[in-house]
Amino acid sequence: MNQLADQHRYLADQSDDQRASDYPYAAPEGAFVLDHGRLLQLSDASLLEGRVAVLSVGSNRAPVQLRRKFGDQALVPVTPLILHDCDVVHAAAISYYGAVSCTAFPSRGTDVMLNAAWLDPEQLQIMHRTEALGVAYDYVRLFTGVVTHLPVLEAGGEIVAPTQPVFGYAARRGVLDVGGGYPAGLDRIPARNRRFQTFSQASAAALVHTLTSGGEPTVDGFVARVVEDRDFRRQVNDDLQSRAVHGEGPWKIQDAASVDIQDFL
Repeated sequence: MNQLADQHRYLADQSDDQRASDYPYAAPEGAFVLDHGRLLQLSDASLLEGRVAVLSVGSNRAPVQLRRKFGDQALVPVTPLILHDCDVVHAAAISYYGAVSCTAFPSRGTDVMLNAAWLDPEQLQIMHRTEALGVAYDYVRLFTGVVTHLPVLEAGGEIVAPTQPVFGYAARRGVLDVGGGYPAGLDRIPARNRRFQTFSQASAAALVHTLTSGGEPTVDGFVARVVEDRDFRRQVNDDLQSRAVHGEGPWKIQDAASVDIQDFL
């Protein structure tokens, strides 16, 4: 496998401030492999065997986040796909590191170019923990036809069957109401036929500050307090949840405690 160009762009170290402000981070458009801290071209379809395809809608699209979650000894293949009849929007939640998180949300006729990370059993359990399964997100199985897997020419073309089960995570708290009961798409994740307006991470953070400032006069001070004060963060997220917009997406919630990864390999 050949090393992809521009390693620094996709795997650059991030300061705490950048981790919040740059969310959801840069990601290659096509397939790749995160292999022991290096970003390589995916040229071997056999790397997908024994793994589960997990839809990445936000920071999990990005090599820098995969490396942060799984470490420099991990191997994680990633393949491109299109998510149909959904958009990626700001969730009604702010993370422990100060980013307004995101989730897929139903949007008829909208297509989003995303990817799937192929995780082994241990990596899937790590992903469950990092997604705060059962608290922030539900583990879901997407309905057949909701995604279209794209060819990976370097690995032989159509290496993922159309019937391949695809799983993901859906926000339990709903999505951020930016006005009129509507969410906003992430401006850094382009979509075709988008129905919603888009917000930058800075705009989303500013709105959350306006709605739930807790007396903090500036957005930067507010985000810093969210990061430093767990009780305040919980208060903010509870407030956001009370104002959230909800929608029924094209997926079924899984009981992760009883999910046997072997059932889907």
